[in-house]
Amino acid sequence: MYEITVKGLPSILIALIGAAFITWYFIPRVIKIVNERKLSDRPGRHKIHKRDIPTLGGIAIFGGFVFGYLLAVDGHIDGGTYVVAAALILFFTGLKDDLINLSPVKKITAEVVAALLIAFFTGLRFTSFHGLGGIETIPVWLSYFITVFLVVLIINAVNLIDGIDGLAASVGIIGSTVFGAWFSLSGDFGYAIMAGALLASLCVFIYYNVSQGPLKIFMGDSGSLVLGFILAVFAIRFNEINAAGEGFRVLQSSPSVSIAILIVPLFDTLRVIVLRLYHGQSVFRADNRHTHHLLLRMGLTHLQATLIIATFNIFIIALAFLLDPVGIFWLALIILSICTLLVFVLDRLVMRKERRTAQVKAAPVTAVAESL
Repeated sequence: MYEITVKGLPSILIALIGAAFITWYFIPRVIKIVNERKLSDRPGRHKIHKRDIPTLGGIAIFGGFVFGYLLAVDGHIDGGTYVVAAALILFFTGLKDDLINLSPVKKITAEVVAALLIAFFTGLRFTSFHGLGGIETIPVWLSYFITVFLVVLIINAVNLIDGIDGLAASVGIIGSTVFGAWFSLSGDFGYAIMAGALLASLCVFIYYNVSQGPLKIFMGDSGSLVLGFILAVFAIRFNEINAAGEGFRVLQSSPSVSIAILIVPLFDTLRVIVLRLYHGQSVFRADNRHTHHLLLRMGLTHLQATLIIATFNIFIIALAFLLDPVGIFWLALIILSICTLLVFVLDRLVMRKERRTAQVKAAPVTAVAESL
């Protein structure tokens, strides 16, 4: 009996091709079933789309990702099956939420279980502060707490930005590309394969997601929860590689660089939570305060808003790598300041535009009243 084992870069290519094929194969079939069973996502109070759109695109994303990953990962990574098991928990949690809606408590419980699964069974957890505040290694109990907290945070952050066409997928494509390239250059081919499988699945999905024809589909929570989880896994691995000095390049500000890679969901979630607390609202209450909503209110299309945000994401990542030597605290402060300033300016521009629009609409009414 012959056994074929593919190593290195060819294995990444196999993951890319396998994931892309499965995602491409299943998306039209998922759309057909969703339409036949009338499971489409209908317009609602906090939803932007104006017609029924098939959801459950996460089925094809998850299927393609798992197939491509398992097809190529053999012998490259220890404990990788636990990552798939944890992702499977989140996939079914998201699938159930897409179909019947779950309470936030049940979703967070599933996210915590998934985070604990990888932390305990794979050892994939944050173990170092990278010298921030003079602290390197952190206690085990604190390591587990930080890992679970950040995994849950990233999952929900990605879930929250999944509000316009292509945005969540773009963030996933950018993140998996940067993390995957780093893993590959550092010789960590197991996680590079994982990143390649995710990248290929998302590249196929986004084609359907941004289209306006009958094959348009949303990823749903079945996709966004898994996407957020895998990106969180990448962030942990990225920081641990650098903490151990195993990266192909020594980074001085690894935590801040990983924040830059995921800046779109992380900053937007921070901003929305602050605004909700300021207005005395529940942090779990859906609203239209996200950055992508501001861009839409400026008159941009979904695709235009997504391209602007994705370009900004790439700019922040490049800036983070360029300014890595300044240190974790200062780099994080620079990134946060840039994001805050730009969103503040955007918010002012939106308010000015809407004020002018309101004045224009009110002008004819005023003129009629004066004539009477």
